[in-house]
Amino acid sequence: MFPRLLAALAAVLMAAVVASPAEARWLRAESPRFIVYSDGSESVLRAYVDKMEVFDTFLRARHGLPENGVPLRKLPIYLVRSRTDLQITWNGAGDAIAGYYSPGASDTFAVATLEDRKDSSTLLHEYTHHFMLQNFPGAYPAWMVEGYAEFYGETVIRGEFIEVGQVADKRASALLASRWIPMADLLANKQSPSDWSSFYAQSWLLTHYLMSDPQRFQQFQAFASAVGRGADPVQAMQDATGQTPDQLEQSLRRYVRSGLKITQYKRGNIPAPPITITTLPPSADDLLLERVQIVAHSYKDAAPGYLSMIQRRAAKYPDDQLAVLTLGQTEMELGDYAKGRALLEDWLKAHPDDAEAMYVLGTHLYDDAWTKPEDDEDKKKDGKGGKGDDDEDEDADAAPVIRTIADPAMMKDAEQWLAKAAGLAPSDYRILYAYAQVRRTQSDYPKKADMDLLIGAYRQAPQVVPLRFQLVNVLIARRHTTEARALLQPLLNDPHSKSIVAAARRLLQRIDDQERRNSPG
Repeated sequence: MFPRLLAALAAVLMAAVVASPAEARWLRAESPRFIVYSDGSESVLRAYVDKMEVFDTFLRARHGLPENGVPLRKLPIYLVRSRTDLQITWNGAGDAIAGYYSPGASDTFAVATLEDRKDSSTLLHEYTHHFMLQNFPGAYPAWMVEGYAEFYGETVIRGEFIEVGQVADKRASALLASRWIPMADLLANKQSPSDWSSFYAQSWLLTHYLMSDPQRFQQFQAFASAVGRGADPVQAMQDATGQTPDQLEQSLRRYVRSGLKITQYKRGNIPAPPITITTLPPSADDLLLERVQIVAHSYKDAAPGYLSMIQRRAAKYPDDQLAVLTLGQTEMELGDYAKGRALLEDWLKAHPDDAEAMYVLGTHLYDDAWTKPEDDEDKKKDGKGGKGDDDEDEDADAAPVIRTIADPAMMKDAEQWLAKAAGLAPSDYRILYAYAQVRRTQSDYPKKADMDLLIGAYRQAPQVVPLRFQLVNVLIARRHTTEARALLQPLLNDPHSKSIVAAARRLLQRIDDQERRNSPG
């Protein structure tokens, strides 16, 4: 009997070993405001989603919004095991990156690591940006944009308590070790790249100082209101606080020495959010993180074996959407273009209502219908042609790129696929924006329907800069200059991109010129 028992146990163990590769590790949690993917335990996943929901509700309460409000689009978050897994989603991410937020035309999402879950400041910082752009866009000074996110990014949620105002260790260290930027320069956004560490530290400290006292918070609100009306930020701060920039700096130094105030709130009536957990197909274990990389980041400089790795993994799942889309995109970008296109077209014959597949195929057809970059460069050197559209690129300092349609039939196919996808998924900003991109090639663009299309996309993803720029251009073309001006305000002091600021200012100049031409007399 004992040998039979051993044999039975061996059979069970062998079955477990054989079955484990086919078992999916990845879980998907959906709550009112988030969709979170994780290959960790279900209990950790639930706790993480609960924490993010509490943080969002807390921000809503602090900013006077309905606490049960939900965004038009839930934010996807990929909760990965380690920084090594994070680097699968972003080829080239450094070892120091513990999490990131990516607002883009192809997707808006965040990545966080389980190994850093006790320190969630990076994601909470970025989520504060996401939240503010969604609900309170404005021409805030750069120090205020980053200082505000740093302040709320240090929020600690444990049990029934929410603590705000915790010390950001890396910022406190910078205040002690680095040269301070003159306060007038900080307020006027005149820091240099070498001042980056001091900029973040002083921005965090100034925000902490103004947020930690009811009277100073009123001054903060007065300052923000004045700047929103176009006041000079240096003078507005002096008017609000009654202190010159030098006096304000001395107040901040005293505030640091006296000890920063931490405010504790009770979770109170914030209910536990409804969370639905589902298990993803086994293909997720092989391809989910790779698809994040493919969708959101440039992977043309990936290792030589990247394409063959995707081919090998996808081959295990011949009738799986994730595998087909991942392989189709990778082939169209790095391998056999015709093979990738045929793969997606065959999938759509069998799945005629798959809007995601239509989006993938349509966007690649759109991109490949244009002349190639080297052809564009040759034409530019020859002095031939003109800019393909009047949209503002994010890289405003780059030379104009000439874009001409090389394959009208391919562009027509792209339009048909994206139009159908937009009809099937009218609440997917990626698809609406992609369809609007194709519509720009038409002689009747922009019609009112194009404006409505972009407005619908923008409402779902106001964080996406290229989408905002295209909508601004359409609003200007259709003489909605007041609305266009308002959409440009949040970009005027972007602390990360001088090219975005330059592009926004050029568009503002176009608005000024148009309004001057159309004004009576």
